[in-house]
Amino acid sequence: MNNNLRMFILFAVIILVFGYYAYFGPKTTSTISVDTTAVIETTKTVTDMTENTAVPVKIEIEPQDTFVYDFETSFYRGTISSLSGGISKFDLKLFKSYNSNLSLIPDYSKIMKLNVTIGNQRYDLSNVNFTLVYKGEKIPLISKKDSIVLIAKVDSITFTRTYIFTEGSYVIEHKLTSSVQIECAEYIFDNGVSLTEKNHKDDMQYYAISAYSLNNIIKTKQKNVKNGEISMSGNYSWMGFQTKYFFTGLIGDGKGYTAGLLEDKRLYGKFSFSSLTVALYLGPIDYKILKSMNNGMERIPDFGWSIIQPISKFILEFMHLLHKFIPNYGIIIIIISILLILIFSPLTFKSYSSMRKMQMLQPEMAALKKKYEKDPQRLNSETMNLYKKSKVNPFTGCLPMFIQMPVFFALYAILRTTIDLRCSPFMLWITDLSSKDPYYILPILTGATMFVSQKLSLTDQSQKMMVYIMPIMLTFLFLSLPAGINLYWLVYNLLSVVQQMVIKRILNKETGVQNG
Repeated sequence: MNNNLRMFILFAVIILVFGYYAYFGPKTTSTISVDTTAVIETTKTVTDMTENTAVPVKIEIEPQDTFVYDFETSFYRGTISSLSGGISKFDLKLFKSYNSNLSLIPDYSKIMKLNVTIGNQRYDLSNVNFTLVYKGEKIPLISKKDSIVLIAKVDSITFTRTYIFTEGSYVIEHKLTSSVQIECAEYIFDNGVSLTEKNHKDDMQYYAISAYSLNNIIKTKQKNVKNGEISMSGNYSWMGFQTKYFFTGLIGDGKGYTAGLLEDKRLYGKFSFSSLTVALYLGPIDYKILKSMNNGMERIPDFGWSIIQPISKFILEFMHLLHKFIPNYGIIIIIISILLILIFSPLTFKSYSSMRKMQMLQPEMAALKKKYEKDPQRLNSETMNLYKKSKVNPFTGCLPMFIQMPVFFALYAILRTTIDLRCSPFMLWITDLSSKDPYYILPILTGATMFVSQKLSLTDQSQKMMVYIMPIMLTFLFLSLPAGINLYWLVYNLLSVVQQMVIKRILNKETGVQNG
């Protein structure tokens, strides 16, 4: 198989993979039921749950001023609102924002608002004012652990909310207690999680509600919610919202009933836990951090299809290892390109050697075609005999490409979604390896190197047009891809051109050919 046909197959596969990731992504699904009443129910103040038609019993609350209570660690800063006792602001300090502060909570929204179930009554605490009982002396400069304790009284029932903050962690513990027994608590997340990237469309592509149960992760993407709401229920260990790079959600004990809700327009989340002690994760989708939590959250990152995930994880951990010594991920991508060229060199040489043998058999194959022009069956038989006699396998030329495909898919998944590349500069005009090249220099150079590679390997003049068409088509495809992917392909193509020239010289010497 000649190099032009190999490039055509490669292009077709890239188109399929790009389209798959852009519009579908790896599917992880479970049985999902449509729930059209959940949002209405959460607006009730107190409802008799034994009767579906019961009129809500309203609890009058005296208007009070709303106060905010600040908290801060080296990882984040935020505020808790006295109205509902929910978190109204949460900014990450270690990550750059394209506008101002990188906030995970959308404007005019809150997370951790509460509905609680006591007996056959449901209490909506979202409009209840909580007062401060205790605020750690070390807040906003927390050392190790500290807390904020809030209290509210509704209908003679006392509710206490305790937030526990840990230095060096994105996990916030939350404890809910009451003067009477609480059967269930619903934690409400208004509008999910903020879109943090310049390209909101790209960020929304990954927007999903994710949950984990019994070693299975379930993801329902927001773009798949067409009408009404989608509810998910089961005994989940954790559940929350994710975008391309960040996750906001609750971690429970996995033993009680847990439910989640995602609404089409409001991106609204409601999570029900029978456990009254939960943990809140507000932070990056960082494989190292999530893996250390040992609760399945390391499954949140998108590593591609399950068959290539081991390769993706190996590549990512290898990148992390190199990053300990090399602070520039652009250099690391170049090193990976060089290593892959070297690793696949024996297979590449075998491929070109097979192609050369096939080229040398062309006169004999042409003679067979002329001789058995009217007998296709005999032609096929004689052609196979010629291959066997010459010890040539026509499919050997494709073997290296197919072996490299899983590695390319794994690299594509990593370079497209890993938070390590987010806002990571390379050099000169490349200030963010996770975003497209603002001047399109890398994709144009990538297309140019593809053209050179095709030109060098051209053996059949009838396929001359492919030398021009394929690089142009691939260039247009690569214009929208992250700079990190373009950098990998550019370096890989440059090295491939050098490799082709070296292999051609060796084969020419072996076969006594002076040119070609």
